[in-house]
Amino acid sequence: MTWGTLEAIAAMIAAVAAVVAIWLQNKSFKANLTADLAMKLDDRFGSPEYSEIRTKAARALQNHVDEEDAEDVFDFFELVGLFTRRKALDAEIVHSLFFHWINVYWTAGRDHIARKQRGAKLCWKDFGYLYLKVLEIEMKEDPSSRDISLSAEDLKRYLNDEIALMPLAATAGNSQESASCGE
Repeated sequence: MTWGTLEAIAAMIAAVAAVVAIWLQNKSFKANLTADLAMKLDDRFGSPEYSEIRTKAARALQNHVDEEDAEDVFDFFELVGLFTRRKALDAEIVHSLFFHWINVYWTAGRDHIARKQRGAKLCWKDFGYLYLKVLEIEMKEDPSSRDISLSAEDLKRYLNDEIALMPLAATAGNSQESASCGE
C-alpha cells in the first residue's frame, strides 16, 4: 500500500465517522424535540382551560346533546394523530400519555364522528388512526386490559371523571370556538 492509499482510506474513515456522528446527533435532536412536543401537548391537555373544554365534551357525549361541544377534544387528538402518523411523536409516548383519554373520547364519540365523516370523509381521520395505533399498543402490552373494550359502566364512570374536572377549571378563561371538520 502506498502512502496516498492510506491517506485516502483514512479520509474515507473520517468521512464515515462524521456522517455517523451527524446521524446520531440528529437522532438525539429529534428525540428531544419529540419529548418536548409530547410534554407541551400533555401540559395543554391537563391545563385548567382545557379541563373546561374536556368537561363540556364529556357532558355532551354522555348526554348525547350538543355533541359538537366534544369537537375541540376530537381536534386535539386529530393533531396528536397527525404528529404520530408523521412520526413527529412516538406512538409509545402517546400511548403512555394519552391512551386512556383517546380511548374514552373515541369510544364515546364514535357515533358523532361517523355522522360527521359521512359528509367529510377525512374528518378526524388522524384521530381514528391514533385510536387504532394506541389500541394496538395496549393490546400488545396488556392483552387483558379492561380498557381494550370499554364497558358501558366504565365509559360512564370515565366520562363522569372528566365532568368532575369543571370545578378545577371554574376560574379558567373562556374556551375557544371549534374550527373542526368543515364548519
